[in-house]
Order: sequence, then structure tokens, then C-alpha cells
Amino acid sequence: MDETKRPLRIPPEFTMYAEKNEIFSLYERMIQELIVGQPSDPLDHMIDFLHRENDDISQIMIIGPPASGKASIAQLINKESNIQKIDTDELLTVDTEQVKRARGCLENDVDIPGDTLGALVKERVSKKDCADNGWMLVGYPKTRDQALALQRHGIFAKHVVFLESPDMVLIERFMGKRVDPTTGDIYHLTFEPPEKS
Repeated sequence: MDETKRPLRIPPEFTMYAEKNEIFSLYERMIQELIVGQPSDPLDHMIDFLHRENDDISQIMIIGPPASGKASIAQLINKESNIQKIDTDELLTVDTEQVKRARGCLENDVDIPGDTLGALVKERVSKKDCADNGWMLVGYPKTRDQALALQRHGIFAKHVVFLESPDMVLIERFMGKRVDPTTGDIYHLTFEPPEKS
């Protein structure tokens, strides 16, 4: 019999052990980390990856059309679980050369290149608060190019929430939406009016 066609004889205990200890998903994450990151020293990179690996943290993307409720849901999740909310506005508050170029794109009504935002997201999710509590990207990526840029930077969400709503509902929500300029709290003139002071 050809040795390459001989059936593999893996003891059932191995499979049970691997499933119980989530070895297969760990292996998948390690391969993904190597292929995307393409480090010059794979062994040191994997050791570092295993030291910082925390599979319990949330990694979420909330996407959908304007006024579908992305920011409101993210705000609720943040209050309940302390998962760090990351949106484009927050990414552009830091004063770096990359952010200045991104702001220049916005001022000229040009889309910010996906790789620029991808690098900013990668930098943000690698900070301690995101590593400890998890993160959720709100309203990003918006385009295929941005999604591919996130992949190139090694950013993969464990969960993607896509919000849908009929056009008429979105228009009604958009027309009544108000944002407090001081706190960033979101209100709606009909559904959740601001408290009178």
C-alpha cells in the first residue's frame, strides 16, 4: 500500500484533548498571525503572540447604513461591558503625521486611504485598554478597500454586527437625530428626546 494513502491513525483521546483545550482554534489564529504579519523572526513572533494572546476579549465590528443605530448600540455596549469603542472621529484625535494626512483628506472631501486608517486602527487596538477589555469598531470599514486594508494590518473581528433598516425608518431616524456636542450623547427628538434642564 502507498504510504501517502494509508489512513492516519490518530487516537480519539487526541481529538478530545484538542477540542477541550481549543488547540485547533489556537492553531488557526497562530497561522493567521504568521501569514498576515509575515514577521522576519517567526519563532519570536509566535512566542510574543502566545504571551499576549487573550481569547476572551471581544473584537467586534458594528456596521450598517447611516442612522441605523451603530453609535447608540456601541454606547450601550461600552457602558455595560467597558469594551473600547473605536470610531473614525476618535482615531483622528491623536496628533501624528499620519492623522494630519488623514484630516487633510477629509478637508478636501477625499476618502482616507484604507491603509492609513488600517494602520491607525492597528495602533489603537494594540493599546492596553483594548488588549484588556476588547474593542469594537463602529461604522468601519465602510468599503471593501478598507476591509482588505484591515486584513493586511492583521485586524480580524471575532463578531460582525450588521444593522439593517428600511429606508423610510433610516430617513426618520436621521431627521430627528441630535448629538450633544459636549458629551457626545445621542438623542432623537421623537424616540429619545434630551432631558430639559
